[in-house]
Amino acid sequence: MMTLLFLCVLTVGLFIELFQKYVLGKKDPDIEDLWKELDREEWYNELLQDTEFKEWILLDKQKGLLKDPYYVRKIIDHKGHRDGFIRYLNEKVK
Repeated sequence: MMTLLFLCVLTVGLFIELFQKYVLGKKDPDIEDLWKELDREEWYNELLQDTEFKEWILLDKQKGLLKDPYYVRKIIDHKGHRDGFIRYLNEKVK
């Protein structure tokens, strides 16, 4: 019973995603554009001044958190996510 309910929820989610993508024309944000926007942020440029932070940021752009366009949008728009990202970098540098 639970398996059937789970499959129904997944199917509905799939139809919603397809409807948004193909009928409404909703597109995923372009990561390159978001990185350009991130480059204009003052707090981000301050982090890049430190060579240790810069290494981790470049690695995150290749394989980490900064590869996800939704996450990049969140750290640009919301201070809480930005502070969490900075804490994450501080832990990585240690």
